[in-house]
Amino acid sequence: MGRTLSYFPLVGLILGLLTAGLAWAAGDLWPPAAIGVLAVIWLAFLTRGLHLDGLADTADAIGSNALRDRALEIMKDSRTGAFGAMALVLVLLAKSRGFELLTEIEAWEAFILVPCLSRWGLCVLAVSSQYARADGGLGKEFVGAQNRWTLGISGPTALCAVWVLAGPVIAAGAVLGVGLLSILCSEYFRRRFGGVTGDVLGAHVEVLEAVLVIAAYAWAGGGRGI
Repeated sequence: MGRTLSYFPLVGLILGLLTAGLAWAAGDLWPPAAIGVLAVIWLAFLTRGLHLDGLADTADAIGSNALRDRALEIMKDSRTGAFGAMALVLVLLAKSRGFELLTEIEAWEAFILVPCLSRWGLCVLAVSSQYARADGGLGKEFVGAQNRWTLGISGPTALCAVWVLAGPVIAAGAVLGVGLLSILCSEYFRRRFGGVTGDVLGAHVEVLEAVLVIAAYAWAGGGRGI
Protein backbone atom coordinates (compact mmCIF):
# COMPACT_ATOMS: atom_id res chain seq x y z
CA MET A 1 0.00 0.00 0.00
CA GLY A 2 2.81 2.39 0.84
CA ARG A 3 4.14 2.15 -2.70
CA THR A 4 0.96 3.68 -4.07
CA LEU A 5 2.09 7.04 -2.63
CA SER A 6 4.21 7.30 -5.78
CA TYR A 7 1.07 7.78 -7.84
CA PHE A 8 -0.99 10.06 -5.61
CA PRO A 9 -0.12 13.26 -7.53
CA LEU A 10 -0.98 11.45 -10.77
CA VAL A 11 -4.35 10.47 -9.31
CA GLY A 12 -4.79 14.11 -8.26
CA LEU A 13 -3.99 15.18 -11.79
CA ILE A 14 -6.71 12.91 -13.15
CA LEU A 15 -9.19 14.27 -10.59
CA GLY A 16 -8.19 17.78 -11.60
CA LEU A 17 -8.69 17.06 -15.28
CA LEU A 18 -12.15 15.65 -14.60
CA THR A 19 -13.04 18.67 -12.49
CA ALA A 20 -11.68 21.18 -15.00
CA GLY A 21 -13.54 19.43 -17.81
CA LEU A 22 -16.82 19.54 -15.93
CA ALA A 23 -16.35 23.19 -14.97
CA TRP A 24 -15.41 24.18 -18.52
CA ALA A 25 -18.39 22.31 -19.99
CA ALA A 26 -20.77 23.95 -17.52
CA GLY A 27 -19.33 27.40 -18.13
CA ASP A 28 -21.91 28.34 -20.76
CA LEU A 29 -24.82 26.97 -18.75
CA TRP A 30 -24.32 28.15 -15.18
CA PRO A 31 -22.85 31.19 -13.44
CA PRO A 32 -19.41 30.96 -11.78
CA ALA A 33 -20.92 30.70 -8.29
CA ALA A 34 -22.81 27.55 -9.26
CA ILE A 35 -19.73 26.08 -10.93
CA GLY A 36 -17.70 26.68 -7.77
CA VAL A 37 -20.18 24.68 -5.75
CA LEU A 38 -20.39 22.03 -8.48
CA ALA A 39 -16.60 21.59 -8.46
CA VAL A 40 -16.58 20.99 -4.71
CA ILE A 41 -19.45 18.49 -4.94
CA TRP A 42 -17.78 16.72 -7.85
CA LEU A 43 -14.47 16.33 -5.99
CA ALA A 44 -16.28 15.05 -2.91
CA PHE A 45 -18.18 12.55 -5.05
CA LEU A 46 -15.04 11.30 -6.80
CA THR A 47 -13.24 10.76 -3.49
CA ARG A 48 -16.38 9.45 -1.71
CA GLY A 49 -15.97 12.20 0.89
CA LEU A 50 -13.12 10.28 2.53
CA HIS A 51 -10.91 13.35 3.02
CA LEU A 52 -13.81 15.45 4.30
CA ASP A 53 -14.52 12.80 6.92
CA GLY A 54 -10.88 12.98 7.97
CA LEU A 55 -11.08 16.76 8.16
CA ALA A 56 -14.06 16.68 10.52
CA ASP A 57 -12.50 14.04 12.78
CA THR A 58 -9.14 15.83 12.90
CA ALA A 59 -10.73 19.19 13.66
CA ASP A 60 -12.71 17.66 16.54
CA ALA A 61 -9.52 16.15 17.96
CA ILE A 62 -7.54 19.39 17.67
CA GLY A 63 -10.37 21.52 19.03
CA SER A 64 -10.95 19.25 22.01
CA ASN A 65 -7.72 20.48 23.65
CA ALA A 66 -7.47 16.99 25.15
CA LEU A 67 -4.22 15.16 25.77
CA ARG A 68 -2.83 12.87 23.08
CA ASP A 69 -4.59 9.58 23.91
CA ARG A 70 -7.95 11.21 24.50
CA ALA A 71 -7.59 13.31 21.35
CA LEU A 72 -6.95 10.18 19.31
CA GLU A 73 -10.07 8.60 20.80
CA ILE A 74 -12.09 11.66 19.78
CA MET A 75 -10.63 11.46 16.28
CA LYS A 76 -11.69 7.83 16.00
CA ASP A 77 -15.26 8.63 17.06
CA SER A 78 -17.50 8.62 13.99
CA ARG A 79 -19.72 11.38 15.38
CA THR A 80 -19.01 14.93 14.19
CA GLY A 81 -18.71 17.63 16.83
CA ALA A 82 -18.83 21.41 16.70
CA PHE A 83 -15.22 21.85 15.63
CA GLY A 84 -15.57 19.26 12.89
CA ALA A 85 -18.71 20.92 11.56
CA MET A 86 -17.06 24.34 11.58
CA ALA A 87 -14.01 23.01 9.76
CA LEU A 88 -16.17 21.41 7.08
CA VAL A 89 -18.20 24.58 6.52
CA LEU A 90 -15.16 26.86 6.37
CA VAL A 91 -13.12 24.64 4.06
CA LEU A 92 -16.02 23.96 1.70
CA LEU A 93 -16.87 27.66 1.56
CA ALA A 94 -13.25 28.57 0.83
CA LYS A 95 -12.99 25.95 -1.90
CA SER A 96 -16.29 26.80 -3.57
CA ARG A 97 -15.52 30.53 -3.50
CA GLY A 98 -12.02 29.88 -4.81
CA PHE A 99 -13.26 27.76 -7.69
CA GLU A 100 -15.88 30.40 -8.44
CA LEU A 101 -13.21 33.08 -8.75
CA LEU A 102 -11.01 30.82 -10.87
CA THR A 103 -13.99 30.19 -13.15
CA GLU A 104 -14.51 33.92 -13.62
CA ILE A 105 -10.96 34.30 -14.98
CA GLU A 106 -11.07 30.91 -16.77
CA ALA A 107 -8.02 29.62 -14.93
CA TRP A 108 -8.70 26.01 -15.84
CA GLU A 109 -5.07 25.10 -15.19
CA ALA A 110 -5.65 25.72 -11.49
CA PHE A 111 -8.59 23.30 -11.47
CA ILE A 112 -6.19 20.65 -12.76
CA LEU A 113 -3.24 21.43 -10.51
CA VAL A 114 -4.89 21.96 -7.13
CA PRO A 115 -5.78 18.26 -6.55
CA CYS A 116 -2.35 17.23 -7.87
CA LEU A 117 -0.41 19.52 -5.53
CA SER A 118 -2.57 18.70 -2.52
CA ARG A 119 -1.73 15.03 -2.93
CA TRP A 120 1.93 15.86 -3.30
CA GLY A 121 1.59 17.50 0.11
CA LEU A 122 -0.04 14.35 1.46
CA CYS A 123 2.97 12.34 0.26
CA VAL A 124 5.42 14.64 2.04
CA LEU A 125 3.39 14.63 5.26
CA ALA A 126 3.09 10.84 5.20
CA VAL A 127 6.77 10.05 4.72
CA SER A 128 8.01 12.69 7.15
CA SER A 129 5.75 11.47 9.96
CA GLN A 130 5.21 8.45 12.16
CA TYR A 131 1.91 6.73 12.75
CA ALA A 132 0.20 7.99 15.88
CA ARG A 133 -1.79 4.91 16.91
CA ALA A 134 -0.11 1.84 18.34
CA ASP A 135 -2.99 -0.39 17.21
CA GLY A 136 -2.67 0.62 13.56
CA GLY A 137 -5.32 1.92 11.22
CA LEU A 138 -6.28 2.71 7.65
CA GLY A 139 -3.35 5.03 6.97
CA LYS A 140 -0.56 3.10 8.68
CA GLU A 141 0.89 1.57 5.52
CA PHE A 142 1.32 5.02 3.97
CA VAL A 143 3.15 6.59 6.90
CA GLY A 144 6.84 6.44 7.75
CA ALA A 145 10.36 6.94 6.50
CA GLN A 146 10.31 3.54 4.74
CA ASN A 147 8.22 5.17 2.01
CA ARG A 148 10.51 8.14 1.36
CA TRP A 149 11.68 6.62 -1.90
CA THR A 150 8.19 7.28 -3.30
CA LEU A 151 8.99 11.01 -3.31
CA GLY A 152 11.37 10.27 -6.18
CA ILE A 153 8.30 9.57 -8.32
CA SER A 154 5.57 11.70 -6.77
CA GLY A 155 7.74 14.82 -6.60
CA PRO A 156 8.77 14.86 -10.28
CA THR A 157 5.17 14.04 -11.26
CA ALA A 158 3.85 17.11 -9.45
CA LEU A 159 6.74 19.27 -10.66
CA CYS A 160 6.29 18.30 -14.30
CA ALA A 161 2.53 18.84 -14.17
CA VAL A 162 2.88 22.36 -12.80
CA TRP A 163 5.83 23.11 -15.11
CA VAL A 164 3.84 22.20 -18.23
CA LEU A 165 0.69 24.07 -17.23
CA ALA A 166 2.08 27.04 -15.32
CA GLY A 167 5.79 27.41 -16.09
CA PRO A 168 9.04 26.70 -14.23
CA VAL A 169 8.87 29.54 -11.70
CA ILE A 170 5.45 28.61 -10.37
CA ALA A 171 6.36 24.91 -10.53
CA ALA A 172 9.40 25.34 -8.31
CA GLY A 173 7.61 27.65 -5.90
CA ALA A 174 4.46 25.56 -5.63
CA VAL A 175 6.18 22.20 -5.15
CA LEU A 176 8.67 23.56 -2.63
CA GLY A 177 6.05 25.62 -0.82
CA VAL A 178 3.61 22.73 -0.45
CA GLY A 179 6.46 20.46 0.61
CA LEU A 180 7.73 22.84 3.30
CA LEU A 181 4.23 23.49 4.62
CA SER A 182 3.64 19.75 4.86
CA ILE A 183 6.88 19.25 6.81
CA LEU A 184 5.82 21.97 9.25
CA CYS A 185 2.45 20.25 9.64
CA SER A 186 4.25 16.98 10.31
CA GLU A 187 6.09 18.58 13.21
CA TYR A 188 2.86 20.06 14.58
CA PHE A 189 1.05 16.71 14.46
CA ARG A 190 4.04 15.00 16.05
CA ARG A 191 3.76 17.34 19.00
CA ARG A 192 -0.04 17.23 19.15
CA PHE A 193 -0.84 13.57 18.49
CA GLY A 194 2.53 11.84 18.41
CA GLY A 195 2.25 11.49 14.64
CA VAL A 196 -0.45 11.29 11.98
CA THR A 197 -3.37 9.02 11.15
CA GLY A 198 -5.42 8.40 8.03
CA ASP A 199 -7.82 11.09 9.19
CA VAL A 200 -4.99 13.60 9.47
CA LEU A 201 -3.79 12.76 5.96
CA GLY A 202 -7.28 13.35 4.58
CA ALA A 203 -7.61 16.61 6.48
CA HIS A 204 -4.30 17.77 5.07
CA VAL A 205 -5.55 17.24 1.52
CA GLU A 206 -8.71 19.25 2.13
CA VAL A 207 -6.97 22.16 3.83
CA LEU A 208 -4.27 22.28 1.15
CA GLU A 209 -6.91 22.39 -1.59
CA ALA A 210 -8.58 25.35 0.13
CA VAL A 211 -5.25 27.16 0.47
CA LEU A 212 -4.20 26.38 -3.09
CA VAL A 213 -7.39 27.60 -4.79
CA ILE A 214 -7.08 30.91 -2.97
CA ALA A 215 -3.36 31.16 -3.74
CA ALA A 216 -4.01 30.33 -7.40
CA TYR A 217 -6.54 33.13 -7.71
CA ALA A 218 -4.26 35.57 -5.88
CA TRP A 219 -1.58 34.82 -8.47
CA ALA A 220 -3.72 34.61 -11.59
CA GLY A 221 -6.01 37.45 -10.57
CA GLY A 222 -3.01 39.66 -10.01
CA GLY A 223 -2.31 39.69 -13.72
CA ARG A 224 0.74 37.43 -13.55
CA GLY A 225 -0.96 34.48 -15.24
CA ILE A 226 -1.02 31.06 -13.62
